[in-house]
Amino acid sequence: MTDAVLRNVSAFNSDPVLHATWLYYQEGLSQTEVAKLMGISRVTVVKYLQTAREKGLVQISLDLNTFSSIETSLLIKDKFNLERVIIVPDGEHADQREDSKLMRERLARAGGMYLNQVVEDSDVLGVAWGRTIHQMSHLMTPKSCKDVTVMQMLGSMPAQPDFTTIESSSQLAHRLSGRVISLHVPAVVSSSRLAMELQAEPIIRANFDALTRCNKALFVVGNALEENPLIRVGVLSKKEMQNYRELGAVGVICGRFYDKFGQPVVAEIDLRILGISLAQLRQVERRIFLAGGKRNYEATLGAILGGYVSDLIIDEGTAEFLATVDVPK
Repeated sequence: MTDAVLRNVSAFNSDPVLHATWLYYQEGLSQTEVAKLMGISRVTVVKYLQTAREKGLVQISLDLNTFSSIETSLLIKDKFNLERVIIVPDGEHADQREDSKLMRERLARAGGMYLNQVVEDSDVLGVAWGRTIHQMSHLMTPKSCKDVTVMQMLGSMPAQPDFTTIESSSQLAHRLSGRVISLHVPAVVSSSRLAMELQAEPIIRANFDALTRCNKALFVVGNALEENPLIRVGVLSKKEMQNYRELGAVGVICGRFYDKFGQPVVAEIDLRILGISLAQLRQVERRIFLAGGKRNYEATLGAILGGYVSDLIIDEGTAEFLATVDVPK
């Protein structure tokens, strides 16, 4: 054990999180070595390091120049006229590409790092809701920003066991030292008349008008299959989802469906959805899209072709698909 390590053993005795963080990141010890030195389990060390990241004690960021300048990234960027393409390497997970839970976590981590680097003072960030963004809001390293607003882009739905709608946007706003504007309406209501009446209410109207001020948007891929979370949370029924598929839908963003060319697919339920429209989304200056998994390939391609994406964060499998796919005509 070096003299430096011995000095820091005593210096951080009052705060084990700082102690473990210093030993791991500054002294270069392994998690096992840190555990042995501190007399704790390796699992506890992992928890301490996660706490350090969540509190902003450690800043871990993507090297955007490296991740967006490799050959495949540049190929996809030029092929689809995108601003930036970030590919999350498979690494040791190459044989687990279809593990949806693992995919969600990896995209959430990459998305949090990316958002942390691109959000600036005075930004108005529109966010969709879902498990990936909810997880991202907890994994993202805090950043001190001035006058940042985070806006919910789709109405709410009942709380789920693994996430709540409002918590996701509120937590992201907290991470960015900003304020949150929530849409205090259901994502879908029982009639088009009720939707119009709700949007006419002054407070709700003001919230929807604020969506037009978004200069950045964050959302994730959604397919038109029966596994789509919109069915599980009660926004759509299986029959309504089937109807969208029969109309040619391959993907959905904030409750709005589109076909393989990215063109909106409109059904009766669209008149009852309370959230941003695809036309409005296309007008946002920077549109950050997270996508992964083979089951979402068509939806990812459609979203890009529809002009809903400027900044793309994807896994290696999706990158291989986009690099080789023939663009539909």
